Order: sequence, then structure tokens, then C-alpha cells
Amino acid sequence: MARLEKFSFDAYNESDVLIGAIERYRERTGHYPERALADKIYRNRENLAFCKLHGIRLSGPSLGRPKKDAVVDKKSEYIDNADRIDVERSFSLKKKCYGLGRIMTKPDVTTRSSIALSILVINVSRIAASSLRQFLLVIFSRYLRLDFMPFYFQKRHLMSRH
Repeated sequence: MARLEKFSFDAYNESDVLIGAIERYRERTGHYPERALADKIYRNRENLAFCKLHGIRLSGPSLGRPKKDAVVDKKSEYIDNADRIDVERSFSLKKKCYGLGRIMTKPDVTTRSSIALSILVINVSRIAASSLRQFLLVIFSRYLRLDFMPFYFQKRHLMSRH
């Protein structure tokens, strides 16, 4: 689900948002996330220390020069990178398909409303797609059982088993 974590028209360093976003995640779910998929800008000393303290794996390369004898878990690094690509793809789709890249309003209040409504539409469409998927599964899963199949399909199904 899409969520607005910080909304400001003033310039700020977005790496300061990570700790607050993780804390709000803990408040919603009751636990810290296993990993945080973030850009390089989020990999600063403060964020790394916070993530290490709470057992959160922050994706991306380590700070400073690479160590000669560093052991890298390539599998988890690959999975994190693939998941980050999926997150970036969803940002791109939200900008193209839901109008977040085409907001041309000038007043602050109107711009905030446009962005909030776009996020609302994104979440509603995601819920609607999930509900439709569940509904279709319930409807069509009935026909997979033999007692709901017409007689001639039952014969074919039984013959294919032997």
C-alpha cells in the first residue's frame, strides 16, 4: 500500500526520513522490519547504527572503501536488489498511470490534495484488484471439484487418472 511518510515543499535531506518511517512501521505492525530497501543516500552512519541496533538489514554497499576480505552474501544482495527494482518500478507506474508525474497545480493546498487523492486512488485500485482476484478464485474453485462438474467432465477426469 502506498503511504505518505513526509510531505514538504521545503528542501530537506531525505535520508532523515528513514528512522521515522521505520518507527511508524513498528507502531503499525508491532515489530521492526527484517530489511529496509533504500537508496544509497539512506546509508549514513546514523541510519546504519539504528538498523544495526534493531536487527534490520539495510540494503546496499557498506560505507567507505571496500574491505579486501569482506564476505558478501550474494544471494540476499541479489534478492534485495531485485526487490528494490520492483519498488522503483511501482514508483514509475504511479507517476505514469495514476498522474503523480503530471500534477500542475500551483497552490500548496491544491497540490497536497491532488497528491493525497492520487495515493488514495492507487490504494483503492489495489484493494479492488485483490478483492476481484479473491472473488474469482472462490467462484472458479468450485468447478475444480468433481461433485460440481458436469457428468461428461467427470468421466474424462477419471479416465485421465488411470
